[in-house]
Amino acid sequence: MLKLTYTSTGVILERSVESFEAAIRQRVLLGLRIGEPVGLEPTSISLLVSHSLPALTGLMRAISQTPTHTLELIQKGAAQVEMRLKGYWLAQQENPGEGIFFINADPALEKHLVKIWQSSYQDASCCS
Repeated sequence: MLKLTYTSTGVILERSVESFEAAIRQRVLLGLRIGEPVGLEPTSISLLVSHSLPALTGLMRAISQTPTHTLELIQKGAAQVEMRLKGYWLAQQENPGEGIFFINADPALEKHLVKIWQSSYQDASCCS
């Protein structure tokens, strides 16, 4: 599972072996214990990346071998590709701009997404 954590200081991508259900359960219970309402909704995010990234070629190859409903690639002109990722947004209702976007995808696909993130978003953080 991939988690993109949005904070006031930036975005962090984390690859986790924790199940989606366990991660959601843990965060909802935490919100209940500290008395902060949380919201969970299915949604999608879009990331623009350069068409020339070597890691993008590997991702395209992986998608052609194992089709997925989690990720859609959309050509945006000659230089960019939009990666539309489907997942779930979990946020405190009092601060909806900060939260966690969860993506539950095939582990091979997740590895390609991490590589793309590391080469495209130098100002953002990533950890595995």
